Amino acid sequence: MRLDEEISGLRREINQFRTETRQRLEVIENEVNKQVALNYNRTIVDYVTEMSHDLVANLKCDRPEEEAHCKDKMGGLQEEYLGLLKAGKFTESYNALEVAMEKLLMIKQSFEEMGRPGCVSCLENESKLLQSNMQLLSQLRLIETPAVSLAQNTATVNSLDAEKASALIVKPISNKVRIQILQSIYRGENRFNDLSKATGQEGGQLLYHIRKLKDTAYLDQFESKDYVLTTKGMKALVMLAQLSHELN
Repeated sequence: MRLDEEISGLRREINQFRTETRQRLEVIENEVNKQVALNYNRTIVDYVTEMSHDLVANLKCDRPEEEAHCKDKMGGLQEEYLGLLKAGKFTESYNALEVAMEKLLMIKQSFEEMGRPGCVSCLENESKLLQSNMQLLSQLRLIETPAVSLAQNTATVNSLDAEKASALIVKPISNKVRIQILQSIYRGENRFNDLSKATGQEGGQLLYHIRKLKDTAYLDQFESKDYVLTTKGMKALVMLAQLSHELN
């Protein structure tokens, strides 16, 4: 009888230990998720800001006398949503970006009516950048509260389509050259020659890797020939960097 009581007490202690351990693991996991989210957020904010400023700074107007005015106008168009973005107000920034896109469309239409194709082409590039930024901001809004329970993680992992994940996520970047391409574009070195220098690849070899990343939606290309990371490309690169940092 005494032995049975001791065994029962031991079982209770083991069960309590398991419960406490599971709770501690959930707390640790939630804190890790929050830190990953913070790092991801900072990376996205820096990327959006740098890309936006670079586009304006590299503007080459076919009307030199109007170039400074155009740069000021484009910079001003992005000022509000970038300011909100830096302040961490992602939803407000997203809404301000929508307004900026509407204003840009109106300016573009006025240049079309004036018969100024050079200005229209320039504004189309700006519009593509804003659309790309909007996709990234939408991701920031979703990741603001990333913490989930272990049970939710288990359900998510169990529902993973391994074949699809391998084909669409893992295989396209299971190559050193393609990761280097993503890194180069992230740094703002996003022309073909830049990618060639970063990877040591040339001509058809480099185009092959770029095409693989483009076909699987890791990157896109403006009419100006500049390459840009998609939301998927940015998330993959940041998560690779975060995982590499943690493992090292």
